[in-house]
Amino acid sequence: MSFWPVPDVMKRSIYELSPRLFTNRGVRFLLLDIDNTLAPYTLHEATPRMRGWVRDMEAAGLRLFILSNNRGSRPETFAAALGLPYRKHARKPFPRAAREVMAQEGFTPAETAFIGDQIYTDTLCARRCGCFAVLVRPIAFSNIWLRLRYWLEFPFRLKARWNNL
Repeated sequence: MSFWPVPDVMKRSIYELSPRLFTNRGVRFLLLDIDNTLAPYTLHEATPRMRGWVRDMEAAGLRLFILSNNRGSRPETFAAALGLPYRKHARKPFPRAAREVMAQEGFTPAETAFIGDQIYTDTLCARRCGCFAVLVRPIAFSNIWLRLRYWLEFPFRLKARWNNL
């Protein structure tokens, strides 16, 4: 368990993530964030491109699970549209929900990757669980608080970029 919130891999979007990135590392289980990772806050339904990405990951033998801090109906809506199981109100960066989901689904932290857009929730939760941490750029900055958060995360994003050179 680590509290150092630097991701293992950084990409611009989920669409730059190939199944091989995970399978080469022995990862078989992907925990996915929704908000600003899979879809911007303003999008309320899954797109064909998103469905295709999920299908490609599943065709490669990866199991996907939506783990969201969202308390509303958004996780249910996306999970139903993508045919994925979900858990909402996960309280990331606290690792309890992620650990429960891994145990329930039968995967270890070494077999699990966490994909999200936020350092202080998604990446930190992955680190605290001992999972492979993948950070994608936030899709859109819909308010000033998201821009402020991104600015505060900048040193960790810079370190990750440096590590990936």
